[in-house]
Amino acid sequence: MNNLPNKKTSQIQYAIFDIGQVIYPFSLNPLVSLLQSQTTTLELYQNSANPLHYNYNPYMKGELTTEEFIKDLCRFCHVVYTPDIASSLNEALHQGCGERFTETQEAITFLKQHNITICLLSNALPILSDTGKGITAPEHTFTSYKLGLLKPDYRIYEAVKNTLNVPYSHLLFIDDKAKNVTAAHELGIHGIVFNRTTILSEIKSILLSKK
Repeated sequence: MNNLPNKKTSQIQYAIFDIGQVIYPFSLNPLVSLLQSQTTTLELYQNSANPLHYNYNPYMKGELTTEEFIKDLCRFCHVVYTPDIASSLNEALHQGCGERFTETQEAITFLKQHNITICLLSNALPILSDTGKGITAPEHTFTSYKLGLLKPDYRIYEAVKNTLNVPYSHLLFIDDKAKNVTAAHELGIHGIVFNRTTILSEIKSILLSKK
């Protein structure tokens, strides 16, 4: 049963969710296994030349196309690039995305019932852009590869705030990384470090405190 009436009771207008590890669990394990089976330097791969040590930041910021990213990752892992590898890599990354958390879905439903608009803000790889579809409208989906910025850069929160045209205090941000939430909080955004078991109760607590 809701602790709040079925209307907006706080100044918060937008709830902004991260995607990976908040909307759904994410793991690089399928990608690691795939490229390990294809590398030409297994010992080096096991030590450092693998997806766990690769720098994804340029791709996340939109500085590389998906094709360039796949080719660069193959080079880093000493894997011969082929169209088949590109297809398999795409599949492996999607396999790393688990089923959406029931607790997050319940939290989103609760927020919508109280007329709070859902947004997404993610550093997610562009190749996984389809995994957040259906959660909110495209104009409320913010990604690092479109903004050219990565959380916890303060400018990414500023860009979101300016687009939504509301004060920071009217935003609620949920992310699994404490440093990202801390950066948002320092600007005046209400923040929650995601925990499946407490997410809904924390949201209710914030909304009640802002009545």
